[in-house]
Amino acid sequence: MTAADVLVVGGGAIGACVAYELASQGVRVTVLERDAAPGGGCSYGNAGLICPSHAQPLPSPLALRQGPSWVLRRDSPLHLDPRPALVPWLARFARAATAEQAARGAETIRSLSLRSLRRHGELARMHDTGFVREGLLNVYETADGFAFGRAEAATNQDAGLRPEVLSAAHARELEPTLRPGLAGAVRYPGDAHCDPGRFVHAMTQAAVGMGATIHTGVEAFALRRRGRRVVGVETTAGLMSAGAVVLAAGSWTRKLARGLLFVPIEGGKGYHVEFDAPPRQLQRPVIVHEPRVVLTPLPGRVRVAGTLDLAGLDMTIDAARVAALVHAAGRILPSLADARVRGVWRGIRPCAPDGLPIVGRPERVDNLILATAHAMMGLTLAPLTGQIVADLVQRREPSVDAGPLSPDRFRSLLGPRRQTTWPRSHASSSRS
Repeated sequence: MTAADVLVVGGGAIGACVAYELASQGVRVTVLERDAAPGGGCSYGNAGLICPSHAQPLPSPLALRQGPSWVLRRDSPLHLDPRPALVPWLARFARAATAEQAARGAETIRSLSLRSLRRHGELARMHDTGFVREGLLNVYETADGFAFGRAEAATNQDAGLRPEVLSAAHARELEPTLRPGLAGAVRYPGDAHCDPGRFVHAMTQAAVGMGATIHTGVEAFALRRRGRRVVGVETTAGLMSAGAVVLAAGSWTRKLARGLLFVPIEGGKGYHVEFDAPPRQLQRPVIVHEPRVVLTPLPGRVRVAGTLDLAGLDMTIDAARVAALVHAAGRILPSLADARVRGVWRGIRPCAPDGLPIVGRPERVDNLILATAHAMMGLTLAPLTGQIVADLVQRREPSVDAGPLSPDRFRSLLGPRRQTTWPRSHASSSRS
């Protein structure tokens, strides 16, 4: 049996930042990563955005309106495989998709993201995370899409994000490789991006340098509980114990927590296709609104990422969804039409039905902390999540109100709604 002060299950962006914050405070921390190297899942293959501008949670009135026309099309931005096990999650999703709850969720995610963006900047000054702050460009192919972008920009302007509404001509001045004929664009100059694999590697190495232990190729498959405590984690390398356990296992958290607490996470499969960088590279990430596709410039390549497929833990590659990404990329960035495809990737994002992360200590288990369900915001929120978890491990009050992220917010579908404690403002608080 291996012992540690804290055992972190999951070595992606969240787990790496948790380990970093704990190790920097002198805590003896061990990380278990099921892949051959840390950050081998969605923490490697995501779009690399660090973007407070895209804080809208998954459930919303717009999602309910658009969803039925999308979900059964294999080439649409959103798809699902009809399964009985998905029905309760979808019912909770629909229940959360009110205008009021979507607005509150967006305020929470945006405020947390702004705090986490500042932490990204601090970490980049100390470690080689690949952080680049050249902003983010949203482009719109249709007049209706551009109208949506302007309305979204007005909301973000009120939140202090300083969006810039641009004509199609101005957008092409910023990014000359974009195709002609766009309806318009909105630029968010404060957003950032990085190579996510590089970020996880840098944070992992920094944590190891401060004393953290990383076990790769070790899969946790069960938690052993006695009373109100987790007394061991069953792994492929044997039983491991710790004073506290942090579940940062992404979409696999639900299976690990089974029997201890209810964690309604659904796997949302996403894809990326990488191309050799064209002779004239993008200067910043571009989000194409209509197909919900992201084009991110990375060293020597362009990563085209997108789609959300509610497919559970199914890792099958759907050729139609890959083709949709390739088609959208060539339509928006014509220079990619003849570029060599370097690789195709897919991974499974952990999604809660109300669109908020699940971060906190459940009431029923004294020494267990969850850090999961970040959906498409995992890279953005990883540094702040690391700080929140470190505070919880050390029995300190977190510097932000993490009440809306509580694992205990989910109750029976047939019972009354649990009242969520929403923060008045995350952005106004500061870490000493």
